[in-house]
Amino acid sequence: MRDFFVRKRQELVILFAMGLLYFFSFFQRVAVPGTVFDELQTDFATSASTIAGLAAVFLYLYGGVQIGVGMLADRFGGRRTLLIGSTLMIIGSLGYPLSHTLPLLFAFRSLVALGGACIFIAIIKELDTLFDTRDFALLLSAVLFMGYSGGLAATFPLERAVHAVGWRAALLTSGILSVLMLALAALLFHRTRLPHHRQGPSSISLSGIRTILALPDVWPVILTGAINFSIYFLFQASIGKKMLTDAGGYSSSTASGLFFAVMLLCVGFSSAAGFISRWIGNRRKPLITIGTGLMLLALLIMTGVPPYASNPRALMIGLLLMGVAASASPIFSASMKEICPASIAGTSVGILNCISYLCIALFTNGAGWVLDLFSSEAVRTATAVRYPPAAYRMVLIGCLGMAILSCLSSLRIRESRGQCIYRPQRDRA
Repeated sequence: MRDFFVRKRQELVILFAMGLLYFFSFFQRVAVPGTVFDELQTDFATSASTIAGLAAVFLYLYGGVQIGVGMLADRFGGRRTLLIGSTLMIIGSLGYPLSHTLPLLFAFRSLVALGGACIFIAIIKELDTLFDTRDFALLLSAVLFMGYSGGLAATFPLERAVHAVGWRAALLTSGILSVLMLALAALLFHRTRLPHHRQGPSSISLSGIRTILALPDVWPVILTGAINFSIYFLFQASIGKKMLTDAGGYSSSTASGLFFAVMLLCVGFSSAAGFISRWIGNRRKPLITIGTGLMLLALLIMTGVPPYASNPRALMIGLLLMGVAASASPIFSASMKEICPASIAGTSVGILNCISYLCIALFTNGAGWVLDLFSSEAVRTATAVRYPPAAYRMVLIGCLGMAILSCLSSLRIRESRGQCIYRPQRDRA
C-alpha cells in the first residue's frame, strides 16, 4: 500500500483536489431545501410544493445533463470538465443566498445544479483514466467520503449556523469557501505533470449511448440504483428534517442532529464499501442486494402499523437504516462501469446518474404535491407550516412500494467482480 502511494502520488493529489470540490457540490445538494425548508417557506411566503420544487429543479437539471457531461468527460478529460462545472456551481452558490425573489432563487439554483452535475462524472473519468480498474471502487469510496462529508456539513452544522447568523449568511459563506477550493484545485492541476488523457472517442457521438442502452445487463443496475437513491435523497435532502419536526415532534436542532447521524452512517459505510467489495473478491452484487434489503426494512419499520408514521422512535430507526442502505453508492457506479465499454466510462455512469436523479426529482415533486393535499389540515405558525402525520404516511407508503420493486430488480444484477465484462452483441450471439 505504501508503494502505491509513492507511485501514484501525483494522481492522488489530483483526486484529492477534485474531492474538495465534490465536498461543496454535495453540501449544496443536501442543504437546500432539506436543512432550510422552513426558513425558505417562511421567508418567501410560499407553498411546500414550491420549496420542494427547488430541490426538484436542481435534480431535473443535475440528472438531465449527466449523459452530456459524461460524453464531454470522455472526450476532453475529467479535469477540464470539473473546472468548468465548478465555476458554474460557485456562481450559483454565491448568487442564491443574495436572491430576494423566487425566479432568481430558481435561476441560481439551476446554475448550482448544472455546475455540480459535472463534478462527480469528472471524478469517475479521472479514476478510470489514472488508476487500475481493480482500485476503482476502493478509491471511489474515498472520494465519496469527502463528498458525503459535505453532506454532513449541510445537516446539523449548517442548522446551527443558520440559527446563529441566518440562512443567507450561512450559505454565502459556503460559496466563498468553495471559491478558495476552486483556486486550490486549479493550482494543483497546474503543478502536476500528468497530461490530460483522452482515452475515449475522438468526437462526441450518440453511438455510445445507444450501445449502453442496448445492453440488457444495465437495466437492473439502473432500476435498482435509481429507486434506492430516490428514496434516500427524498428524505436526506428534501422532506426528512421537516417530517421529523412535523410528524415526529422533534425540534429543529434535534432533527438536524439525527440527519447528521444518518449522513455519518452513510459516510462510514460508503467509505468501507470499496474495501468490503475488494475483501470478498471484488464482488458487487452482495452489497447491492444488502443495501436494497435494508432500504425495504427501513420503510417497513416506518410504515408498519399506525401510528408508526408519527412515532419518533420508528422514524429515527428507519432513517438510520436508510443511511446504511444508501452506502452502496460506489458499488452501483462500479457495477455500471464494468458492464459497459471501458472507453466510455463517463457516459455509462452519466446514464446511471441521469436516470437516478430524474427519478429523485419525480419523487421530490410527488412528495411536495402530497403535502399540499393536506394543506387544509396543516398548522401555520410564525416560523413554519406543520403538516399532519397522515401526509408523511402517504409518502412513506409510496416509497415502500418502490422499495419492493428495487429489491426484486437487484436479484437480476449481473456480477462483474471488478472487471470489464462488456462483450459486443455480435460476440454474445
